[in-house]
Amino acid sequence: MPIHEHYEPGSPCWVDYAALDPEGARAFYGELFGWTFDESGGYEYIRLGERIVGGFGRVPQGQQLPASWNTYLAVADADAAAERVRKWGGTVVFGPIDAGHDGRLLFAVDPSGAAVGLWQGHRPDGVVLVDEPGTWCRHELWTDDPARSAAFYAAVFDTAKFDGTVSGRGPKPRWMTFFLTDGGRATLAAAERRGAGIAAEHGRATVLRDPWGALFAVTPL
Repeated sequence: MPIHEHYEPGSPCWVDYAALDPEGARAFYGELFGWTFDESGGYEYIRLGERIVGGFGRVPQGQQLPASWNTYLAVADADAAAERVRKWGGTVVFGPIDAGHDGRLLFAVDPSGAAVGLWQGHRPDGVVLVDEPGTWCRHELWTDDPARSAAFYAAVFDTAKFDGTVSGRGPKPRWMTFFLTDGGRATLAAAERRGAGIAAEHGRATVLRDPWGALFAVTPL
């Protein structure tokens, strides 16, 4: 099974879900992908079998934020990245802050309006299972100005060229997470049965809107 073992700056390294209804979201995604959750009441790991596939938390109370899937990109130095975000027209929403002994993170909004997390890991090896049914397999930045967005991320990650996937899709700029599934139509039927809707078709993938409004995409094997 593929485990991400090393993350180059700018590469997706983590995904998590911010829930408005934690109990309902666990039931929805548990049926859809076969996931289990730590259910610690705080920030939880999402697992497929014994393997970690992402994180699960609550939308902070009183902030009027939507439920969402959040992409995190690897950085070598979170503090330096925060300065570059501001310098090149982005906004730091919070952080950088320590995340226990695992690393440092910040959350930002890029100049196009897409929210993104940046993660400086303290561990040399990754722990996230990817590219298997029930795990994420791709992240895309959807923006109305791909050239500007690519230039911003290249500057933030201090590289000549940003190698992430930047797409000219809209209407609202966002990072989109794609999850691999071997269920085909059965996966879509399960999602719709629990209150999700089909938002769009994207090549072989289908973009879904979960019952709380969070967008994500499923890609068949």
